[in-house]
Amino acid sequence: MTVRALATAALAAVGMLALVSCSAAAPGGSSSEDFAEDGTFTTMISQDPGDLNPLVTNLVSAQFVNAYAYDSLLFVEPSTGDPKPYLATSWEDGADRVSFTLRDDITCSDGTPFTAQVAADNFSWVADPANGSPLMGTTVPAGTVATAEGDVLTVTTPGPSPFLLKIIGSAALACPAALEDPKAASAASVGTGPFTITEVVPNDHITLERRDDYAWGPDGLTTAAAGVPKTVTVKIVTDPSTAANLLLAGELNAAPVTGADEERVIGASLDSRSYSAMSGEIMFNQYEGLPTADVAVRQALIQAADLDTYTTINTAEKGVRATSLLAPEPLMCTYDSVDGAVPGFDAKAAAKTLADAGWTKGAGGKLERDGSPLAISVVYINSIDAQSAGAEYLAGLWEELGVTVKLVGGDRNALLSNTFSAPDPSSWSVVLGLTIQTNTPSILPPYLSGAIPPDGINFASVDNPEYTELATTAASLAGDESCATWEQAERALFESADIIPISITKSNMYFNGATTVIDPSGGLIPGAGIRVLK
Repeated sequence: MTVRALATAALAAVGMLALVSCSAAAPGGSSSEDFAEDGTFTTMISQDPGDLNPLVTNLVSAQFVNAYAYDSLLFVEPSTGDPKPYLATSWEDGADRVSFTLRDDITCSDGTPFTAQVAADNFSWVADPANGSPLMGTTVPAGTVATAEGDVLTVTTPGPSPFLLKIIGSAALACPAALEDPKAASAASVGTGPFTITEVVPNDHITLERRDDYAWGPDGLTTAAAGVPKTVTVKIVTDPSTAANLLLAGELNAAPVTGADEERVIGASLDSRSYSAMSGEIMFNQYEGLPTADVAVRQALIQAADLDTYTTINTAEKGVRATSLLAPEPLMCTYDSVDGAVPGFDAKAAAKTLADAGWTKGAGGKLERDGSPLAISVVYINSIDAQSAGAEYLAGLWEELGVTVKLVGGDRNALLSNTFSAPDPSSWSVVLGLTIQTNTPSILPPYLSGAIPPDGINFASVDNPEYTELATTAASLAGDESCATWEQAERALFESADIIPISITKSNMYFNGATTVIDPSGGLIPGAGIRVLK
């Protein structure tokens, strides 16, 4: 529920920082002598982030903004996945208990000291069901207890929890004012990060100003370093071609660019950083009464879809087929849960699957059962040519099968409002382009099982008892030993066609007049790493 401004609408992501370099030599051939003093850095997100409080949002666009204003206990080295100090100087890892020793010089943007007790209060707030945080059960396991003694934070879970250290260590932490009044951070920032939000104009831009006292960034990064901007502006740019134009004109200093527009940017020889992201996913709505609540319908729609060709079209030949639901690096588990679980393209098999389930062709070759047509509503992004073409391609294959398809296009904001936040949960059947971005399988269960909105975040009403049982088992195992069970859990989802990962794309963040000493992690650029050039 995604990070960043991706070529797809992203819903979630785990923001683990990836350090590149902290030396005088900057990426892209720059040196500290090339850095500007008190400059302005302008970047973009592709959808309005809504509520910016990091404890109440799971939207990637909000996480992108919050990467400038909030910190975490740890950052994670991308090449090894090893945790390194950030707000915490040291830690002890355990299957159901982790502890962190915090720095003693951390302050909030309002001057309040940030202590181990404040960190504990963050996790306690999320773990309290009365607060309704979407992070409860994902970032913070249900039943978590957090305590503090001096400068030591201890987080305990009811049983073993996979990847507990990195999940807890990577959470964005808020300051006391946001815990006392969550609305205080909805359109502002109350954090320990290097920048503070000073202005929010919905659907237009967000402005942040530098904190000159910031001295606890990862690997010793501070805002006193040469090139750290005085002002950061995050523009909301929904059209990818417009973003590319603004980048080339120097009106954006950083932006992800994909598809046909990328060729223009490559020709300008701009500095870039790469990252992996889920670029294609199909999710079926199983709300009661919809045709896609029928497993046979879902399976047939996947059998009738040439996913290799769809990947080529949808990613403008930039993507490769996904092998699991995990995308942003570093991955907590590496496995292929797709092979043997997702069927290959076979239109005849799809027709037989539907016939066996009682669907017959009526007038005009359209499928129906018990007098009702097999009609689906497909929500997709129409602001990106490749994704529009991909949606139309799939719709054509499904119509050849005899399905009545209604395409509902819109930008990224519309994609979310028509699915994840839809007032009528029965108003959509299939969504293309909405991706659940994570590198950690234990984040996924609340999105793919359990309560549906408004009581939960299982927005597609997925009901797969085998997945729920396997995920519950995997969640009781520690670390790497849980990966094999997470793989089985994903296979259960794919075999019943609840959600299908389609493609991974190596995307690029391009820079014009700026650079970064911290690589984007899933597209997130932590503010402490930004450097503006002269």
